Amino acid sequence: MKAIEVSFWLPKVLLASCLLLTACTANSQQVSQAQTPKEVRSEVAAATKSKQELAREVLTEFGIAQRYDLHFMGIVDMGVGPTSRPKFYTWLHQVLVQGAGWKRTEAKYVARLESDFTEAELQELLSLAKRPLFKKLLKAEFQAYDDVTPDRRKLLNQVWDDYNSGKIDAPPDILK
Repeated sequence: MKAIEVSFWLPKVLLASCLLLTACTANSQQVSQAQTPKEVRSEVAAATKSKQELAREVLTEFGIAQRYDLHFMGIVDMGVGPTSRPKFYTWLHQVLVQGAGWKRTEAKYVARLESDFTEAELQELLSLAKRPLFKKLLKAEFQAYDDVTPDRRKLLNQVWDDYNSGKIDAPPDILK
């Protein structure tokens, strides 16, 4: 079961670590750079947005919705496993996304950001998310997740097969 937890949480932990590292780096460096007119307009526009709009935009810029729905592929991998029916696999993923995907949970994510961050912090996160280097990092992380799909699928199926065949025993205290 630990392999499943690691494969599910690892991308989230990496993203959170990257966010923290980038934020710390940005705050520790006092490099004065002249802002471009586009950056100034962006900051002015951000200042006029509601906290809820800022939170929603931060989530969008970080690609949280896309990543949230992508994790359902792991569930399909566990439920269906490797299949020679890619249309069925895609359809099942879409069913999960429709029934339990981002659109069903977005409001709670937005509310969490609104409660955990000040308006100024949300503006700072939004500014960070729009930086080219950070966009490149997010794109690379997303691509890495996609690149390991066949490996993840194989590993998840092996863990599931091992569990079902009795090679992995659950601790007795959790079966009660």
